[in-house]
Amino acid sequence: MTLEETRKRILEDDTFVWEEFRKIQEIFRMKRVIRYHHQRTEVIDTESVAEHVYGMMALIDYFLPLEETDTWNYARIQQMTLYHDIDEILTGDTIGYLKTDTDRAKEYDAQKEVLELLPEIIRKSASTCLKEYDDQITIESKFVKAIDKIEPLFHLINENGKAICIQNNVTFSQSRSIKDKYVSEFSYIKRFNEVLSKYMLENGYFASLA
Repeated sequence: MTLEETRKRILEDDTFVWEEFRKIQEIFRMKRVIRYHHQRTEVIDTESVAEHVYGMMALIDYFLPLEETDTWNYARIQQMTLYHDIDEILTGDTIGYLKTDTDRAKEYDAQKEVLELLPEIIRKSASTCLKEYDDQITIESKFVKAIDKIEPLFHLINENGKAICIQNNVTFSQSRSIKDKYVSEFSYIKRFNEVLSKYMLENGYFASLA
């Protein structure tokens, strides 16, 4: 199948979107492979920020050929993905739709603090990547933001993810509020967002207040 044929089928065929989703989830199984002969013993499996970054990198390799309208800077995209959440080393993760202006100010301060802790040889690169990502001007930064917003759907559509959604009492509107505006510029990411979000709504992932 050519790239153009793949694009056409994604835009026109829900079943094909699901077939592609299932294949991509095979890569996501790596998140559950625990090293050093250890096993997770949680009732509901957690996810680290680093595992989220891994998921983003996998999705970049899928969506970049579909979305790329010119020659985008792949290395820059990967770097932004690697560093975009480093503030969470100090702040921890906050669900996007619950973030306040105070939270965002703390994230900015934490980002600067973490940068100062990094080896000098990578500090400048990380700093420029973070500024580009935060400014949201370049197509690469917008693409990484869209990937950041779509990745949780690939992680959560399973029984463990459903339990997480129910536990957090997340609503459909809350989920869409932190995704739609960022994915709107990218036809194929937007299409996956629509198909996967609809499935979650129809299959009890969200709180009753949709």
